[in-house]
Amino acid sequence: MTYLIDNQGELVHSWNNTSGLFASLLEDGRLLLAATGATNPAFPYGGATGRLEMYDWDSNLIWEFDYSTDNYMLHHDFEILPNGNVLMIAWERKTGAESIAAGRDPSLLLDGELAPLHVI
Repeated sequence: MTYLIDNQGELVHSWNNTSGLFASLLEDGRLLLAATGATNPAFPYGGATGRLEMYDWDSNLIWEFDYSTDNYMLHHDFEILPNGNVLMIAWERKTGAESIAAGRDPSLLLDGELAPLHVI
């Protein structure tokens, strides 16, 4: 469940059947949510979502975007641009060899690999 609360702490609206880590209310009343439905055990980090979902005012899912494989995973944050496009941050798995070749100190690799962020 996702709740819209006003500045006085009063419930303005709620969306049913939603679960996420970060949400944004769009000007037209739609809700864009970094949903937790596509989590992936290959990325056991806090803040992983793997999916964006958009709901209308009546809690109907009207759009979804999954970005989750063994090599990349959507993080929890996104930004809506004025033209309606959405920027999202995600992890991208890099092997130890790739990380070291790019200049990473081998002693700083967790489990022999690295998962830097990228923007999509």
